[in-house]
Amino acid sequence: MAAVRARMRESATAFGFNEEIVNQLVLAVDEACTNIIRYAYEGRTDGKIEMDVVTQPDVWEVRLRDYGKKCEPAKLKGRELDKVRPGGLGLFFIQKAFDEVHFDVSPQEGTRLVLRKKKS
Repeated sequence: MAAVRARMRESATAFGFNEEIVNQLVLAVDEACTNIIRYAYEGRTDGKIEMDVVTQPDVWEVRLRDYGKKCEPAKLKGRELDKVRPGGLGLFFIQKAFDEVHFDVSPQEGTRLVLRKKKS
């Protein structure tokens, strides 16, 4: 995960986001990858995650693709913030950091996650 965080930090910084936004984006992508490992691959460490960063003049986009258990977008809900306990905030961080979060379950196996952040 250290290599993923470094790549995201480098890319988001080069795109022109400020340090606060970069930190949020890095955390969100880390959480997304952790969730893929935890839920799609059920903790297995041999699962494949493909990652692409695509930039347009005003949009920074991260695409994550797994080949594990499909997620069910309708069932994805972060926990309530007033319930203080460890864990369960990954989806909250992802949705807070990115302007668009799209779970594509159309591939025959696995899920494609597309995360978009517009340059302000």
